[in-house]
Amino acid sequence: MQRIQKSSFLSLANGSDVSLYTLTNADGMSVGILDLGGVIFSLRTPDRFGNLDEVVLAYQDPTLYLTNPMYFGGLIGRVANRIQGASFTLDDKKHTLVKNDGSNNLHSGPNGFETRLWQASTLLSSDSANLTLTLLSPEGDQGYPGEVHLKVTYTLDDANRLAITYHASTTSATPLNLTNHAYFNLGGASCANILNHSICIDADYFTAVDEELIPIATVPVAGTPFDFREPRVIADSIFMEDIQLACAGGFDHNWVLKDAGQLSKKLILSEPNSGRVMSVWTDMPGVQFYSGNVIDETIPGRWGSPYNRFGGLCLETQFPPDAVNRPDFPSPVLRAGQKYDHQTIFEFGVTA
Repeated sequence: MQRIQKSSFLSLANGSDVSLYTLTNADGMSVGILDLGGVIFSLRTPDRFGNLDEVVLAYQDPTLYLTNPMYFGGLIGRVANRIQGASFTLDDKKHTLVKNDGSNNLHSGPNGFETRLWQASTLLSSDSANLTLTLLSPEGDQGYPGEVHLKVTYTLDDANRLAITYHASTTSATPLNLTNHAYFNLGGASCANILNHSICIDADYFTAVDEELIPIATVPVAGTPFDFREPRVIADSIFMEDIQLACAGGFDHNWVLKDAGQLSKKLILSEPNSGRVMSVWTDMPGVQFYSGNVIDETIPGRWGSPYNRFGGLCLETQFPPDAVNRPDFPSPVLRAGQKYDHQTIFEFGVTA
């Protein structure tokens, strides 16, 4: 039996309340989502023995979601990832953004969508529970042109699939690159890091970056630590001597996914001790695999202790970084009259 429960999470200084919406399916799997930033605050899935445990990272202090310094679980926008020089030119007009990552812009800067209060509505059906969040991003928001209307729907079904569907429209041309920044650790609360996880990515190429993590070239994964075309334990790759790993302190790169535009299974993540497996379906052209290289080890996590470096990983389905400045990349520009429609599905299962 599907269930949706709404509970109070945090009271804001302006008198508004932040609510936590918990969607639960017939197997007991549940996802808890905040109307603040669309944050995936909780995700409890069964292991091979049927035991439920949290598989996403979270802050212990609820007020940290007002700024969300590590972007835990948040909806990122208007543009996820980095924009070189914190500026772009669109239709012969230059737009300047906040420099919040050295000389570049990361995840659109402060006051991103992950810290906004969205309008929420729910829908319960016989085999799924849905939470829909809407937001109006006004003209000039974060330095971007166009007024953008956004609708993001989270759906949990009885097949243990969590789908995120993104819809948007704009009054004038603007880059738009939405994603979710959940940090996964399929080992659950007792698993210190993601190094024993195996990952498989259906990609022949990845995006090499400079020391500021700005793209420089699309290169083959063959013969590099970035070759995950077959399942590979992260620890076997992440400590290899490689200039790209040195730039990021681990993985923080875009993989060029096959069959862009078609919703299909693009990634598989698994953890051997729990037996949990997460398959990622998406129609986006890329995924940013971030291995938690700079997790702040001073901030208490969900259970009180800080998370370690590599304590969780992100699989952010999206357009490539700095795509608005790169005509050789898939274009993230949405124009008036067009619809932004993308979907990513996280499908959970277990191995014997």
